[in-house]
Amino acid sequence: MNGPQHTERFSRIFTAFMVYCVLVWLWGLGLFMLWPWQKGGEWLPDYPVVVHCAGEQDCPIPVGKLDEARADGRLLALMPKDDTGETAYESITVQWKKVAGGMQVKASAWNFQTTVRYRIEDDRPVLLEYQEIGGKVFLYALLGALLSLGLLYLNKRRKAD
Repeated sequence: MNGPQHTERFSRIFTAFMVYCVLVWLWGLGLFMLWPWQKGGEWLPDYPVVVHCAGEQDCPIPVGKLDEARADGRLLALMPKDDTGETAYESITVQWKKVAGGMQVKASAWNFQTTVRYRIEDDRPVLLEYQEIGGKVFLYALLGALLSLGLLYLNKRRKAD
């Protein structure tokens, strides 16, 4: 037999695919950590911020409904009682933590993550910066991994010659 056996060919393809999967993970993690923050901007009215609610608990309330919650007596304070925590709001997970000068709230689901940092000024949340991570990060990770795999393959061929 002159050509490679089917098991050898499968082994090479499987190895390349596993290396590609690891590269996608590494590129995704790197891009996720380095994704830029945007300064200022306008609040999305349905973005949930965590506040101190009636019943001595912390709960998420959309920014657009803060005045309504105040009027209903559900909202006791704009700063939550706990320094950190996690809760659910509709179909997303909301995490918060107090940071120097304000709050950081992360709303995420399987396909996106939006993190905002804000401070309280005149009994209103003031948006300082935000970070939106969506499907674009995954596409960039796929392309980066494909490029990296190609470069690894070219380097391997160059060394074999």
